[in-house]
Amino acid sequence: MRVVPEGPIGPEHVNELVVVQQVLKESMRLFPPVPILSRIATRDTELDSQSIPKGTVVNIPVYAIHRHRHVWYEPDRFDPTRFAKENEKSLASCQFLPFGAGPRICTGMAFAMIEATVFLATFVRSMHFDIIADDFLPIPISRVVLIPKGGMPLKVTLRR
Repeated sequence: MRVVPEGPIGPEHVNELVVVQQVLKESMRLFPPVPILSRIATRDTELDSQSIPKGTVVNIPVYAIHRHRHVWYEPDRFDPTRFAKENEKSLASCQFLPFGAGPRICTGMAFAMIEATVFLATFVRSMHFDIIADDFLPIPISRVVLIPKGGMPLKVTLRR
């Protein structure tokens, strides 16, 4: 690994692990941890000529937004460069919602991203991943969080 060739990956390395963060964000775009957010309308409002009375439960389909063809170019393709600094600046505020948005955004978002960056960089550097089933296609199942149907058939071995 170019950024941290050996030794522990620490907080001082996180900002340099740009590609790792891009891969994490693109993974969360395709398979958001929470596929649907629910909110309650705090006032009467109108959305695209649809009346929404105060107190109505509004479901925000994060999974659908993250794969919408009018919002993302080739939305089903894995492309971490979508989150390169120059590209990420052009994203609309509610185009990418793995942690929600607005006043109810996940308070642990920064910690989660730091932790996931360190974990993924550590795993990729020290382990080898093989998909056991040649024809495996992840089918997302929506629970409270998004999970792959039947699990993830991986063989994980330490690199020598």
